[in-house]
Amino acid sequence: MSFARQLKELVKTSYVAWAFIALIACDLFCHVAWPNLKLDHFASPNHSMVWWTIDDFRKQQKNPDIVLMGSSLLMHVLHGGDAEYLQLPQNEVFHHKAVMLENLLKEKTGASVNTFVFALAGQMASDAYALSSTLLTGERKPKAIVYTIAPRDFMDNTFSNPASTEIFKFMNHLGGAKDVAWQARPGFLDKVEYGLENLSALYDHRQYLVYLQHKYSESVLKLIGFKNMAEIHTPFKLRRLALLDLPEHTGTNERIACPNLPPTFTDNSDEYRMRYQPFKEKPYRIQVAYMEKFLSYCKQEGIQVILVNMPLLDQNLKLMPQGSYDLYKSTVQNLASKYDAQFLDMHDPATFKQEMYCDTAHMNGKGGMKFFTLLSEKLANDSKLAIGKQGTWQ
Repeated sequence: MSFARQLKELVKTSYVAWAFIALIACDLFCHVAWPNLKLDHFASPNHSMVWWTIDDFRKQQKNPDIVLMGSSLLMHVLHGGDAEYLQLPQNEVFHHKAVMLENLLKEKTGASVNTFVFALAGQMASDAYALSSTLLTGERKPKAIVYTIAPRDFMDNTFSNPASTEIFKFMNHLGGAKDVAWQARPGFLDKVEYGLENLSALYDHRQYLVYLQHKYSESVLKLIGFKNMAEIHTPFKLRRLALLDLPEHTGTNERIACPNLPPTFTDNSDEYRMRYQPFKEKPYRIQVAYMEKFLSYCKQEGIQVILVNMPLLDQNLKLMPQGSYDLYKSTVQNLASKYDAQFLDMHDPATFKQEMYCDTAHMNGKGGMKFFTLLSEKLANDSKLAIGKQGTWQ
């Protein structure tokens, strides 16, 4: 090989080496600089329902007395129920108060009760622990948490691991759930990624860097006439395709719950059959352990917990492996007793009939109104909560 070619190869190698050294230096600088910068750790390039809900919670001027938590079952009850009750469309992006429940409690007890609702699709018991231990702390602690649960929150075969959900990732990013951050990632690659996040400041803050890119890009677009950047203006058919690649972004005009909708029913048995069968004991036990962590945390912080077993159609229950529903109920009841929580079983086929459902698990607006009516009665008569009988509730 000629001297010139050797020199050329050496220069190429040097470029790579210098680039690597520059990257390490930049990462070290960021590692030192990040703690001293006033960063918005809530900032995200993708505004999902998780982000919209948490962003609204941190902007609340008044601390909630009661926090409601749950999966899409609670989402349907909240948005549909309040839409029917108020006879007004509800924008799900901004609607995080149980208005009907607040009004009914005021009527029954005379107390003005302030609520906030963390109703997030796919929420598991591990997510409930991550949310509560990260956000419901210090001055932001509520007096009570009404946690609406169902078997899917513990046994869902489409669920990979606790750290895989958007809720858990967001809470971890905010500095929460560190006590379970390692064990929540059972896979080798998941642990490698978590190690990289702790080792590299650039990799750990990659979402924030993308957020800055989006922020300044939107600023430029607004200068040339684009407005309402948070709204979706894509035709629905194209938007549906886009959601396949970017499901975590939700426009402010995209999810509206309307009253007086014609009754429709979708048989989603195939979906829930896949979620329930076969029964996998290990993932189930993992979620039970997180439920215990959640209850233990709330007891330690003096937060009263009411676990509400959500109504389901018998059609849905029959999809579960034999004995799994009874196992779920007995396990949760035992945990509630152990940690001085309350277990409220609202699964009542005689009360919640099929016309109150839009599929085998989710209730429509009329079902939501019925749910809040019964829940308000239970909470108003709850001697442990004593709503309206203590000065702190006024």
